[in-house]
Amino acid sequence: MGMQADEGAATDNPLIPNERLRQIYLAMARTLALALRSARRGQSPAAGTLGLEAALVSATADLGPCDMVSDALAGGVVDFLRGRSLKEVLRAGKAGASASRRSRKSGTGVRGLVAECGAAVRLPSTTDAAERIWAALGAAAALKAAAAQARVEDKAKAEVKAKTTDMAAARQATEARQAGVVVVYALVDEVPAALWKKALRFAADQELPVVFVVLPPARERGGKARAAAKAGGVSALALSCGVPAIVVDADDAVAIYRVAQESIGHARIGGGAALMECVPFVLKGAAGKVRVTQDAIAGLERTMLQRGVAARAWMEREAKAFAKRIAK
Repeated sequence: MGMQADEGAATDNPLIPNERLRQIYLAMARTLALALRSARRGQSPAAGTLGLEAALVSATADLGPCDMVSDALAGGVVDFLRGRSLKEVLRAGKAGASASRRSRKSGTGVRGLVAECGAAVRLPSTTDAAERIWAALGAAAALKAAAAQARVEDKAKAEVKAKTTDMAAARQATEARQAGVVVVYALVDEVPAALWKKALRFAADQELPVVFVVLPPARERGGKARAAAKAGGVSALALSCGVPAIVVDADDAVAIYRVAQESIGHARIGGGAALMECVPFVLKGAAGKVRVTQDAIAGLERTMLQRGVAARAWMEREAKAFAKRIAK
């Protein structure tokens, strides 16, 4: 009965717990359902998220209330992903509607699926890539300054507690607080190399708690594959600027989550900026034809079924239930 009966006795993975994997899957599936609905209604900005579900969900799954997100895409689908209720998104009726009135009820939007993602502050959106990136870096600098101030206050408290021989409390007070992190999304074809160099060098020099997530152009589901830029181009640029970077399969939700988890954790402890470039990997067949390797949600479904994390029946029930909610 319910989710637990479907899951059976699947062994939990400490790097990505089964419950988190199910949350990511549901968030991706529901984001796709809304995107397809937007596409059918001709709402192109919102439909622009098609094929980007893995990066949009997995890269921010571990964010909390002290963190921030800067989105490259706008519209109801992204509003829903960042915490706006389904009712508000459907009522808005058009892409780009303001997401200032977010529902705080448990279980609404993707907020109730990916534990703390919806609690992260969403930075103001703009179509100007330079303005958006520098605003995000400014926010990261503010978070770093706040964390530094918190450490000074903790040290002072520790000194006081040490004088009262409360050594356990003194040690606890000197532990570094978790610093907030900014996740910045950018489309690979919207940021010129000159801007990347300036922004990345600044982030590296200042050791800012920021993670850049480079998105490929969206693709039409069941249609043409995304037009891929030179794979790893932005990552190579980041490395030359002193920012650790890695190329990851844009359709591999688990890989994106793992890379984001490590990068965000590194930034929290003062490790500085990092960049993840999501690339739609392709293979050449015997006839020389190029094809996209996999669909992100289908790939995650296969992984979950093989590991016994969830059953097909549960996936189908969740899909039908959400379809009914949209229809209403």
